[in-house]
Amino acid sequence: MRKKWLPLTLCLTLFTFPTGGAIIRNIAPSSESLSSNYEHPLSVVTYNIRGCRTDSGNADPEFVIAALHSLHADVIALQEVDNNLPRSQFVNQVEAIAKGLEMNYAYGPSIDFVIGTYGNAVLSKYPIQHAELKKLPADWEPRSMLDVTIDWNGEPLHVLVSHLGVKKSEHRDQIESLHAYLQEKSYKYSILLGDFNMLPTDPLLDTLRGVYRDPAHEQKHALRTLKHTRTPKEIDRIFLSPELAFIDASAPAIGPSDHFPVQMRLKKLVFPSKEAISSN
Repeated sequence: MRKKWLPLTLCLTLFTFPTGGAIIRNIAPSSESLSSNYEHPLSVVTYNIRGCRTDSGNADPEFVIAALHSLHADVIALQEVDNNLPRSQFVNQVEAIAKGLEMNYAYGPSIDFVIGTYGNAVLSKYPIQHAELKKLPADWEPRSMLDVTIDWNGEPLHVLVSHLGVKKSEHRDQIESLHAYLQEKSYKYSILLGDFNMLPTDPLLDTLRGVYRDPAHEQKHALRTLKHTRTPKEIDRIFLSPELAFIDASAPAIGPSDHFPVQMRLKKLVFPSKEAISSN
């Protein structure tokens, strides 16, 4: 958040974690025409939108809509989403973006500013069935993970989006909390993605790599996800549960934020049938 908003922030809130839970809105056209997930890849994006603000501080969801529209993603995870805050003209940003892209959405606030909130969101061309908000350990600023269940052509796909703290001292506890959650849930098809505020070489990420795949790291894809750096930095990541297959990934240099969106194409792993195995 920009420093000029800090006095107002301190006046409005003591950085409390919202108690209202996640919000779901299925507003997109019917998904009946969507292709089979066995035949065509699923396009997934994670994007820290910085409250839809440009470098000059002008906040407008249309900037983000234009950038995301060009990616034609099926599922989009957003971080730093403003809802009814003065710095973004009191706009419900996730609803504006979802309507602009004709996608369903779930929103999970991380901070309650009394007059509005700030948090993470998931947009989907597929129907959203459920959303759960999980608080993460944090001392500096409240952080959370949003667990969204999508009806992916008849099977649940869990999309877990988070934005970890800016303080390194918080990372270990936050990573351990995510790791415990992944192990407890044991989802078949699941994606963990967001702004981790850690470089891919950070050994703490190996904890998550023990349960979920990090395809960009495995295949040594150097994806620059931060705009204003002299050297490429990669802090936005997409992890896949073991039964999802990686196809490719990119980080197009588009959009108003200080982050670039990260896009990944994936599909289900297809295992040979018992009949096929027995015939060999």
